Parts: sequence; structure tokens; C-alpha cells
Amino acid sequence: MSQITNSYKGDVMGMRSYYLIDNKIQSLEEPEESQKNLKKSKSASILADQNVLVVDDSPINLIVAEKTLSKFGATCYRALSAKEGLKVFNQEKIDLVLMDLHMPVIDGFKGTDLIRETEKFQNDPIPIMAYTTFSYDEVMDGIRNHKLDGYIGKPFTQAQVIGSIFEVLSLKQQKIKQA
Repeated sequence: MSQITNSYKGDVMGMRSYYLIDNKIQSLEEPEESQKNLKKSKSASILADQNVLVVDDSPINLIVAEKTLSKFGATCYRALSAKEGLKVFNQEKIDLVLMDLHMPVIDGFKGTDLIRETEKFQNDPIPIMAYTTFSYDEVMDGIRNHKLDGYIGKPFTQAQVIGSIFEVLSLKQQKIKQA
């Protein structure tokens, strides 16, 4: 670490060192015209008045997800762990869960199992989507085995996340109409 620090004209002092990395990165925001078209679309309107629980151990990912979903009328609930997510799920009326799969203590697959266990006597299970940096191929067996309803890969564009959610919520609405 001292070589890296020295190359940036820094010092390593004592046992603790703090690093400030200032790096300019390109914004992940989509072009303004694309955002306007997405807001007008049927896909985006499906989120209006939906209560979405986002479970992720990264506070930054929670903020990004909430910012994205709230633009389309969703109310977001955030949880930093599967245990906290289960608590929120049991206290609030949740319409959709976005579950990070890679979390400490209880991973997203086990978190999904815990939610499914609490709702097993309900006729209409809540859609739970994998929300992860893993590729779909890496987690597709787990998605099937743990009864997840969909997949959103991180990082995502607004169009990708809204499109994926639209598919899952549309299927749920079709099932309700058929019942």
C-alpha cells in the first residue's frame, strides 16, 4: 500500500491511513429524451402507487434504486439486510421486492425463502426479483429454486429496470384477472 500511496505523493503514517480518491466518472444518467419517453410509456406507469421494498447491503445501491423507482411514482422502502427486509415486509403493504443476492449473514436467496415462508398461506405471493451484480447465467438455477420472479442486473439503466419490473408486474396482473 505504501508504494501506491507514494506514487500519489501521499504518506502512510502509523497503523491507520485514510485515502481520498477523487475520480471523475461518467454519469449513468440516460439522455433526457429517453427519460421523457420512458415516463410516458405504459411500462413506467405500472409503477405508479406501487410499494417497492429494495433489499441491498450497499447504501449507495439503495439510493440509486430509490431514485430510479420514485421517478415513476413508486414508494420505496429500503433495507440494508435480508433480516431488516423481512421486518419491513411484515410491517408494510409491499407490492414488489428487489432482493440483492450477495449480502452478508443472510444472502438474498435465503431472504427470499424467509419472505416466501411468511406468505405461504396467502393466495397471491408478492413478486420478488433478483437485483444483483451476478449475471443471469450465474444465478438462474437459484432464481428457479428459490421462487424468484425475475432478474435485474446491476448496474442497470432506467429502461432495463422498468422493463423488467413491467414484465413481472404484468404477469401478476394477468394472474389476478384470470382468478
